[in-house]
Amino acid sequence: MKQADLKKQLMSQIDENDQMEVEKVERYLDLVKLYRKMNASIAKYGPMIEIENGSQKFLKPNPAISEKIKLSSAIIRLGKDLNLENLNITITDPDDDYDESDLT
Repeated sequence: MKQADLKKQLMSQIDENDQMEVEKVERYLDLVKLYRKMNASIAKYGPMIEIENGSQKFLKPNPAISEKIKLSSAIIRLGKDLNLENLNITITDPDDDYDESDLT
């Protein structure tokens, strides 16, 4: 779902005269943007990244993964605050082409 389409759908679910609700929608959209950027970072660098510390090299999980999880939780909480629990809103990146094998 494109950002503009998502905003339109979210705005139709709230009282647009209530500035607090409008602010929550804007925050929700900002979190979705960050979530999509985390997806792009993970796609670019992979689930594991190589770290160099002097002469040592080692792999560690991409920190964007844990940040993505935090963002997902924040999006869910804000969605509940906006009473979006019963809406069928899926946050995806139009360029996502992941499958289960990407996790191995």
